[in-house]
Amino acid sequence: MKRNELNLRDLGGIPFADRQGTVPHGLYLRSGKLSILTRAACAALCKKHHIGCVIDLRTPVEAAEFPDPLPEDVAYLQIPLLKDATVGITHDTGSDPMTIIRNLRKEPEKLKAMVPDFRTLYTDIVSDDYSRRQLDLAVSHLRENGKKGICTLFHCTAGKDRTGIVSMALLKSYGVSDEEIVKDYLHTNRNAFWPTLKKCIGVGLLTRNWDLVKTAYKSFMADKELIKTSIKHYDISSSYNHLQSNNDDQ
Repeated sequence: MKRNELNLRDLGGIPFADRQGTVPHGLYLRSGKLSILTRAACAALCKKHHIGCVIDLRTPVEAAEFPDPLPEDVAYLQIPLLKDATVGITHDTGSDPMTIIRNLRKEPEKLKAMVPDFRTLYTDIVSDDYSRRQLDLAVSHLRENGKKGICTLFHCTAGKDRTGIVSMALLKSYGVSDEEIVKDYLHTNRNAFWPTLKKCIGVGLLTRNWDLVKTAYKSFMADKELIKTSIKHYDISSSYNHLQSNNDDQ
């Protein structure tokens, strides 16, 4: 298993805006879904990076379809940033993009309709009440684990969109500049290029539809304008109110 297949990286070493320090190493790992690993490979990964907790940002549907094969001594938290209904993918179809394309390869218009408006998605996750509560909760757990010296890996499916937004919020909490946040976000493209190329070839062979290939490429690769949209709509000062509401509800 190659590192780039997981889109795995440590956020440690990213400098603060005042250049007076950096995000600590070995505490915050971001990645794609761990279900592509065997149980043994996942255990080896957790041991190598001293992972004590995994935060799964996927919906319950996604997590149930492709569960993380974690060792028993690694804590698991499911903090979905989106409600199932928001995803636009039904239980019957399944949540894996290539499975969806394979099942609907003769219905290109239906496939196109299922592609989310990513700009709206990147806005809603930081501003929609439910998603913002979940986002703040994820960052709170990451920071609390960090204070305790617990290495936490957080992931969605590809480690790009939801994971990218949580990374943005976490880095903001450390006082990292927008420029450095965008730079980290775009590192995904170094890991995603070859897997995306393979997926796009698969889409082309399955659908024979060039528009769908272009749509797939754009969907699988990181676009800096999207994370800039999240940054623009992210109000860090509201985090305390959302977290306080979460505590009151529990």
